[in-house]
Amino acid sequence: MKTTSQNEQKKLLLVDGHALAFYMWYSDYPHEIIPGFLKSLSRAITNHEPSHLMVAFDPAPPTFRHEIYPEYKANRPPVPEGFLEECEELYEVLDSLGVSRCKVDGFEADDVLGTLSENAVGDGYEVVIRTSDLDLLQLLDKSLTVEVFSQYWPTRTFDIPAALQRFDGVEPHQLPDLKALMGDRSDNLPGVKGIGERSAIALLNEYTDLEAIYDYLEEIPEMPFRGAKRVARLLDENKEEAFKMRTLATIVRDIPGLVSFGACECDGLQTRLDSWRN
Repeated sequence: MKTTSQNEQKKLLLVDGHALAFYMWYSDYPHEIIPGFLKSLSRAITNHEPSHLMVAFDPAPPTFRHEIYPEYKANRPPVPEGFLEECEELYEVLDSLGVSRCKVDGFEADDVLGTLSENAVGDGYEVVIRTSDLDLLQLLDKSLTVEVFSQYWPTRTFDIPAALQRFDGVEPHQLPDLKALMGDRSDNLPGVKGIGERSAIALLNEYTDLEAIYDYLEEIPEMPFRGAKRVARLLDENKEEAFKMRTLATIVRDIPGLVSFGACECDGLQTRLDSWRN
């Protein structure tokens, strides 16, 4: 892998390290993260040929979201025994191979990815994010795609048109509003209780965001979907909760003081990964 010159296109590969570690814990190498993790990194570098790479990890809780809403992710099972110890070993291996990684207290890996991608797109990079979390689709941009991997279906690459299709016309930047309305079981966010996905999508296809929905609240009882009057009443009763849910669902894009992209160059990384695996 050659070092990027000014005449070459800059391409940043961002990896949701926490998601990939969990995937490997339950996947090809049961309860052994490192071999599969490095194999996945090597394959991604081969496929995308990035000039720069960064792996983001979650810190130990709490994050700022727990401070806003203590029940955030409270429904999740405990971290599997041995997982954190495996992660510590993974960090040492990544450091020894020169794989850039980042973890920021108080913020999730999503927020690190959001900030790095925002900065990179602004600096003219093409960006690819690898994750298992559809929440990252809110970051989509003309020069940013998201690869979503899963144990249950083949990896799927999302650009803006694919996301629009997946969410029935809801645009990527509206996804926090969608989650605020319909909730998210995986993050233990109730949203506006009583409003489901179909009603939430109908609202966002008609209005831009929560602000517009509440500006035109008196029109909603006349909308052409079943239960529109009930939906308007639920919105009226849960306005504060709806905006709180949107804050929790919105990926941060301005964490201060993150590493510069110059520290993330991939020069020689593919060779080092292959040497470790062999």
